[in-house]
Amino acid sequence: MLNRNKSPNKGLWNGVGGKLEPGESPEQSVIREVQEETGYCITSPRYGGIVRWEVDGKEVGGMHVFFVYLTEQNGYPTPVKMDEGILDWKELSWVVDEDNQGAVSNIRYFLPEMLGNEDPCDFLCIYRDGRLERVKEMGLTR
Repeated sequence: MLNRNKSPNKGLWNGVGGKLEPGESPEQSVIREVQEETGYCITSPRYGGIVRWEVDGKEVGGMHVFFVYLTEQNGYPTPVKMDEGILDWKELSWVVDEDNQGAVSNIRYFLPEMLGNEDPCDFLCIYRDGRLERVKEMGLTR
């Protein structure tokens, strides 16, 4: 995970990622972003689905979620300071703990479900007045 230096989510632990470049597929984007933010060269990321967000009644964006499985042989020691923030391995139980205020607020709602499903999922995170109000599982995407 990455403790981000910049907004959005500055100072919070989040997955690695970024924006799609023009003409880039979501899979191409995640491969590029992982390389840029971590130095890892990945292949064949597994698609977990979509997480969208609605802010004060208006859907304003979303992200594609991918998973990459690494072994100890192809990992490296952390924490390590990167341009984007501090990169470190985190236990899933820590990431999704409901008392954890250090991770991005919505991740605990979609991550376990996406990890547990072979089919991609679709989640809608609903924010009101700057706070996460609820997360709706919209079902599996095909």
